Amino acid sequence: MVRKCGYLPLVISLLGGILSKRKSLEEWELVNQNINAYLYKGDEIEKQNQIHAVLNLSYEDLPYYLKPCFLYMGQFREDEAILVNNLYRLWIAQGMISHEHQGNDDETLMDVAELYLSELASRCIVLVEVENVIRETKYRSFKLHDVVREMCLSKGTKEGFCCHVISPDRNPMTSFLLGNKTARHLAIHFGSETKLRRDELRISHEDTNKHVRSLQFLNNLRGETIEFPETVVDFRESKLLRVLVFQNFDFSCRKLPRGFGNLIHLRYLQLQKCALDELPSSIGNFRYLHTLNLRGCWNIRVPSILAKMVRLKHLLLPSYNTRLVGNYKLRLEGLDELETLSGFNSLVHDLKSVTRMKNLKRIRATVHDKESLWTIIDAISTPWKNLRSCALLIANGCQFASTEEGLMILQRVFAYPHLYDLRLNVKIGKSHCECGNQIIISKLVTLFLFDCKIEGDPMEILGKLPCMEELCIKGSFLGEEMKCHELGFPRLVYLTMEGLQNMKEWRIEEGAMPVIRVIEIDYCLRLEMLPDGLRFMRTLRKLAISRMPEFGKRVSNDNGGSEDFDKVRHVRSVIIIGDEWKPPPGKYTCTHSSFFSKMGIIAEGHTH
Repeated sequence: MVRKCGYLPLVISLLGGILSKRKSLEEWELVNQNINAYLYKGDEIEKQNQIHAVLNLSYEDLPYYLKPCFLYMGQFREDEAILVNNLYRLWIAQGMISHEHQGNDDETLMDVAELYLSELASRCIVLVEVENVIRETKYRSFKLHDVVREMCLSKGTKEGFCCHVISPDRNPMTSFLLGNKTARHLAIHFGSETKLRRDELRISHEDTNKHVRSLQFLNNLRGETIEFPETVVDFRESKLLRVLVFQNFDFSCRKLPRGFGNLIHLRYLQLQKCALDELPSSIGNFRYLHTLNLRGCWNIRVPSILAKMVRLKHLLLPSYNTRLVGNYKLRLEGLDELETLSGFNSLVHDLKSVTRMKNLKRIRATVHDKESLWTIIDAISTPWKNLRSCALLIANGCQFASTEEGLMILQRVFAYPHLYDLRLNVKIGKSHCECGNQIIISKLVTLFLFDCKIEGDPMEILGKLPCMEELCIKGSFLGEEMKCHELGFPRLVYLTMEGLQNMKEWRIEEGAMPVIRVIEIDYCLRLEMLPDGLRFMRTLRKLAISRMPEFGKRVSNDNGGSEDFDKVRHVRSVIIIGDEWKPPPGKYTCTHSSFFSKMGIIAEGHTH
């Protein structure tokens, strides 16, 4: 069979996905016969034909309920990593997830969607990034190989699924005037050239829009918003839309396009990283809305009419700048079916109504005062009995350094079993020293410490966190010496140390951080040398040193080596960033762009 696949890895893995579902010799023989039927055309078989043949066989082997889910993936860009939670919600909005596959009352449609993706992944037809096993989700993201994506689009056209992808930068402008009146799912990818020709872009307003069920406008320019061309579509002609996505756009007058309030059948609305002043009150018409995603937006005022959305299950709120909040307060009462609440901020959101959400399974919150923090901690233990995942950012309004109350808060936070992501921006002092028992049982995966003014070396106690994969210490350590003990940080993968102005010496014992992959050191100007323990870190793949020009010279291999080069000789990628020193060409890379991501409000799907 491998020989018939031309020894091509993609084809072999797809065939392996088919065979993994076959348990008997007779079934394997049947697959082999089918391969002959699809592939055998003589001794000289073109590799491209082989790939398409096995892809077709993989698709035909899918159960009926997985085929539309797979075809829907074709609208995403090739080799683009997509967060699985977004995919699950899109599947649900399109009615592709069946209630028949719910095993019990506690299992949600999101759980069933994960089972669907697991089956596609087991057949090697999609590529998935596996999430930490401690978390309540199995995967982080997925992507399609470009050949698989092409097959998605061609199959969708042949079978009437009609998933249509338009890239105005690549295609002639005539392709934007849709002549296909049966198109159901449209994804329009905007790029650099689109900005120059945006006045020419439009979707036919005749019969085409009446058939569209899913419409996505995606700006693919990183970190840059572009003005959304209002002439593209008139929503007054798209009343049957179920899914509407805008990503990274600036709207005219900071208001949504005409006819937006007429989309009463919407199940999924995403306005990610868009520039808006406020949502119109007409969103109260969206009684069937299942997901409202405003993640990545700033200071958008949401009218207090969410209670009308009785079917809303996933609410991802925008971020807020404290200087622009004013007296704005969003009421969240009436959302009894809500399962996901991301972006809660105690400055602008009503906490009392949130504590009454008995079906809540995931929450990401920022708290600015001790009263709100205590309320959330109490809610975690009682009303939110179904909670599976919690992420907290405790801001500097919750000062509790070296106080009995502060110690009690910290102990309860560390002890909570479903808290996976914790970000502290408060003065801790020596409080961490009293949390040993709670840290040992903690399931924290991500810990960020910002300006926490920690007294004493925190690494011994933090090294006991059994599940921690990511640690960021930014301006939080007041001491001069830091030591990572043997067997400490058993699962740590990413370590970032930034702005530790007093630290002179950093020691790592052999056996510490056995699976570390990335270490970033930024603006630790008094650090004298790299620790000798780096020699033992054979899993370390990347070391980045930023804004430390003199220190960078110790690591370079210029002129036959330097003091610290031998310690990182085995590291695949060593990156030096700074204007005052430029390493020699070769293994080292020099860039003047900002390397370290700055922490903001917790956002869903954060990746390092």
